[in-house]
Amino acid sequence: MKITQEPLPKSQLGLRVEIPAAEVAKRHDMVFRRLMKTVRLPGFRQGKVPAHVLRQYVGDEAIRFAVVEELLETTMPQALKEIDVPTIGKPSLREEVETLVQQFQPQEPFVFQIAIDVWPEVTLGDYQNLSIRAAKYEADPERVEKVLREHQKRRATLVPVERPAQVGDVAVIDMDGYRQTEAGRGEAIDIFEHRDLLVEVDPEDWEFYQEVVEALVGMQVGETKEVLLVTGDQGWEPDMLNQTFILEITLKELKERELPELDDLFAQAVSDCETIAELRDFLRERYEKEAAERTQESVEQGITDALVAITTTELPHTLVERHLNELLHDVLNGFVQRGIDPEDVEAWLTEERVQAMGKELLPVAERRVKGILALKAVAERENLTPDPEAIAQGIANARRTETGADLSEAELTHVVQESLRLKMAMAWLQERAQITWVSPAELLRELEEEELASESEATPSAEVPNQETTTPATEPLEPPAASAAPASEPTPPVASEA
Repeated sequence: MKITQEPLPKSQLGLRVEIPAAEVAKRHDMVFRRLMKTVRLPGFRQGKVPAHVLRQYVGDEAIRFAVVEELLETTMPQALKEIDVPTIGKPSLREEVETLVQQFQPQEPFVFQIAIDVWPEVTLGDYQNLSIRAAKYEADPERVEKVLREHQKRRATLVPVERPAQVGDVAVIDMDGYRQTEAGRGEAIDIFEHRDLLVEVDPEDWEFYQEVVEALVGMQVGETKEVLLVTGDQGWEPDMLNQTFILEITLKELKERELPELDDLFAQAVSDCETIAELRDFLRERYEKEAAERTQESVEQGITDALVAITTTELPHTLVERHLNELLHDVLNGFVQRGIDPEDVEAWLTEERVQAMGKELLPVAERRVKGILALKAVAERENLTPDPEAIAQGIANARRTETGADLSEAELTHVVQESLRLKMAMAWLQERAQITWVSPAELLRELEEEELASESEATPSAEVPNQETTTPATEPLEPPAASAAPASEPTPPVASEA
């Protein structure tokens, strides 16, 4: 077998593989004999079909196709081993199989060409003296008490009252909605129709239409009011954008909360902590850890951005596609985590939407791959190697994951080693980086200004599947959730039926 190598664009290697005529003839005879043993024809015992009858029955093209398939399956892996070049992903033919079949001759050399991604050359700038701006996150000292009050509020007893509605009450209402016309009420709008609906009388909660919540303040039980709702240009069905609607609300019941005491019994009821003091300490430590993690993420993002800016390399298609698929998967998982039914997501996810999302996320995937290649190059240049104990622990941890369970020992060892080397490279760069600390708001503003100026990366956010939003879950208090990521900011949901 003769192999000729050729560098291709986008970090690919081209291989021209030529199989000698003798080997081709041998493979042809082997495939033909296999067909003679397996093909069943009426009037002949299995394995006893004459060659000329078999050729007539199967056809020369089908035989050539089977031989070409055999040659590709057996020689392609062998060719990749012989070149001794670290490759990425699977090879692809540079011409159609049908073309190879048409060109195939049993007594002549067989030639095919493949392309495969290889690790590219990476040119680094002055990575030893990176200058970055990172956000310094601080734990909100009021957050512990806010969370405790939230759980206290959710465990309160609702007691009926006879007085005008006040902020903090819970109202039970009926509501109907109509499109406003020049003559007054127009058609009824089904999505505004509710019966025995529980509504928080708190304009700052943003859990219901603010116009309705504000109108409830001061209302008496049995009273009916009309309010106007003006929709904007986002978040509504097309025929409801920038419209005015008349909402008729009737206050049917009014209740106030009797809050439980924030004592040790409360702590035991809402968490695994024995005392309220222990619960406060646990929450404080969790939020301090969360702030430290967000600060570290900002530092690593700053280092990655600075490193990418001084790195020149080609991006292997295989790696870009792999990370693009991961980003798409994260976006779709995000929809589900926001409470959207997976079946609704699947129905919404048309081929056109997938293509549009992929186009928007492609620059993000490319930037991520470039960052990984740059960190890999730093690790190689600085001879950063994880110790055996860290590798062993990483393998043990990975084995407990779904991905780790599917890999061989050699594959898993390689994955863990590379992951640890990237972390070591990041730590090495962070030790030497010049970090300017700014507030999270200031860093966000700077990034937004840069994005507007360059019209760079964006993630799909304008359009999401239709959803019935629900009241956000209370922030967890239990110690087992200490390492969990913070819940995302809640979207304004509709109130629940009583």
